[in-house]
Amino acid sequence: GGDERVGLLRPPRALVLLLAQMVVQTSAVLTELYTTNAMCSQKYCINPVFPAVEQMPGMEATRWKKQRLADVSKFMNFCGQVLDYDPAVPMLRDGNETLAERQRRLQNRSALGLPVTDFETTAPLDSLKEAVALFDRQAATRYFVHLSGMGVEAWDHAEPMQASQHPLRLCAKSVARLVCLTYFPEAPARQAVGDDVQYLRPCKSSCENYLEACGVQCCDEGVMCVWGTAGANATDDAASQRKARPVRTMGPDGKPILLQSGYVDHDAPSAFCSGGGGSVA
Repeated sequence: GGDERVGLLRPPRALVLLLAQMVVQTSAVLTELYTTNAMCSQKYCINPVFPAVEQMPGMEATRWKKQRLADVSKFMNFCGQVLDYDPAVPMLRDGNETLAERQRRLQNRSALGLPVTDFETTAPLDSLKEAVALFDRQAATRYFVHLSGMGVEAWDHAEPMQASQHPLRLCAKSVARLVCLTYFPEAPARQAVGDDVQYLRPCKSSCENYLEACGVQCCDEGVMCVWGTAGANATDDAASQRKARPVRTMGPDGKPILLQSGYVDHDAPSAFCSGGGGSVA
């Protein structure tokens, strides 16, 4: 009796074999669809997919002043060859800081275990020069890191604005352009040199130029340049609703980041975003 009851509860061996075979076949079909579907090919789909995109929220919280390109490009080893407009420059500290005040500031930072560069300890007391040189180094670092993440040999494009027959030179140039637009936004033409100005995110056209020049493709719903609050004019259709949502990505350190908005929904040149072609005093 007991053995018969157990037998009734146990599935037939043939059924077990059939189910196992179906699982294997289904798994194989899913793998095949994923690996052979031409619409699902990926290229340069890295995190973050846009160079330095996660820096923009912090940039907006920074104080900026308009400067002449001719006055600040001499402090740039990288972005000086990229910019073609009068940029806004970050004001990272009070320009009236004395040598003793700087020493105390750097000592306090070192005591907290934070890094202090040789440049900061030896550079002249020129807040403009310090800020420009610092952001230029950061922009150059992000350029090289992003190309390396894409699997592109960055040292083949150490000077991306120079003419070259290299098949990836236009791609490298677009990366450099987008990075420098992010770190040195365009200052409004109507503002005077020295005025406080608002941070202007890059225009969507610069983002789109990067996608096109590098042929970036991601195996999802596609790569958007405008989203979140920047896409506030969204309607009820699915694409527009997706455009209105924040985007989750990762920084170069692998930490997740939620970006409420993307690039500005305007093509350059525009008074609403950074994109080049602006005025140079």
